[in-house]
Amino acid sequence: MNQFEKQIRSKMKSEMKENSEPRKELYDQVSKRVGVIQSEKRQKSYKRWVKVFAPCVCLMIIATIVIAVMVGQKPVEAHQSIVQVDVNPSIEMVVDENNQVVSIRGLNDEGKMIIEGEVIVGKNLDEAVETIIRLETQMGYLLVNTTDNEVTITVSAENDQLIQHMQEKTKSYISKACEKLHIQAKITEAKGYMIEELQNLAKTLDPTLTEEEIKNLTYDQLIHVVELYHIEVASLASVKLEEMYQQVKAQEIKLSEKEATKWAVDQLDAIYQISIAAYDGIYQTLTDAYQRLQEAYYENFVSDASGYQIALDHLAVKKAELLKQRAYVASLPEDTDALTRMKETTQLAYLEAEYASLELALTSAEQLAHQAYQTVCATFEGILKQMEELEAKFPTSIKEMTFQKIMDTEAKLNAYKKQVFETFEKAHLEDIEKAKQAVQARKQFLIENLHSKENTLA
Repeated sequence: MNQFEKQIRSKMKSEMKENSEPRKELYDQVSKRVGVIQSEKRQKSYKRWVKVFAPCVCLMIIATIVIAVMVGQKPVEAHQSIVQVDVNPSIEMVVDENNQVVSIRGLNDEGKMIIEGEVIVGKNLDEAVETIIRLETQMGYLLVNTTDNEVTITVSAENDQLIQHMQEKTKSYISKACEKLHIQAKITEAKGYMIEELQNLAKTLDPTLTEEEIKNLTYDQLIHVVELYHIEVASLASVKLEEMYQQVKAQEIKLSEKEATKWAVDQLDAIYQISIAAYDGIYQTLTDAYQRLQEAYYENFVSDASGYQIALDHLAVKKAELLKQRAYVASLPEDTDALTRMKETTQLAYLEAEYASLELALTSAEQLAHQAYQTVCATFEGILKQMEELEAKFPTSIKEMTFQKIMDTEAKLNAYKKQVFETFEKAHLEDIEKAKQAVQARKQFLIENLHSKENTLA
């Protein structure tokens, strides 16, 4: 145990000797941070999130608060924000009231590549921004000796004052990082999430939340849903793997409802015998369709043999060539002869045209994959509709069976959430590891080979 840990434990023990419970201000601060406000009924679903996905975050917050107590600071009211930094790699961070990054997520494959293997969570926002800008410069997304660089920042927070405050800070951090790395960049600002947009996002990220529960969450609490989702999918280094996991979560809820309904139907009186047999048969069809649904998504979007992944790989190879040529053209000395400059600029234009063509090919492959997947989805939804038609003939208690009634305790919901992710992770462990290795390899390749042409000619 290091000295820092000893100090924290000593302080906590001292608090507990003087009182049977931690001081109210300490408790209130921790409660506020993890979304547990006991007096309000509407917090019930929000509390359930914390127990499943945030133990590490909670420990970090408790340590931060204890340090504040140790140096005599008053607790600060929690105000979180979502800060997004876009160059082309798109990266989203949740930043707490202490200007510390508490979670991070790549919003596209290149964003996931940038943050893979990096320790950014726990850093102050200025350090996090500098790390991101440095990596994007090393990989050629931002270039020295050019004025074409553009960085877009998007801040989402509870009110306009907080948004403006975070925009100014983030812009200042990016400017300092660019100056340190000799980068000239135009920094623009984009509009963040309105509360309705954040509510819709929260429903996507956590489909176990009801409309009423989401409506009753504050802006800060909705941001915390985003934070916990970042933690939940931190090991998924591929956009399509993450999307597949989101699909699984949403479909598992429907399957769980029908499984519980089937059990209830099977307990009905013999007068429902024919309907019970029919329902049981359709339920088996549903489980088969659900399995096929997962296989279809994997085959069309995740498998190395899928048209989508093949097109994505071709695009990644061409992007590496393009980034390398851009960097080389930008590095040409002012006294470079006109013929050489024209030759290299023409090559850059040629690569840009090829890249644009491959982007169209990827879009086409994605559309075809989506159409194939939607066909299987339609079968799944059709079976659900058949089951609902049969349910209409059953007693009210069965017709009103919902996921929320099934998961009527925190313990049940927590176990369910844990089981869904663990099952997905176990089923796709090889794919998860392969995706991480692929982005790490691509990242290293870009860093090592970006300036190789320049070095060879020099």
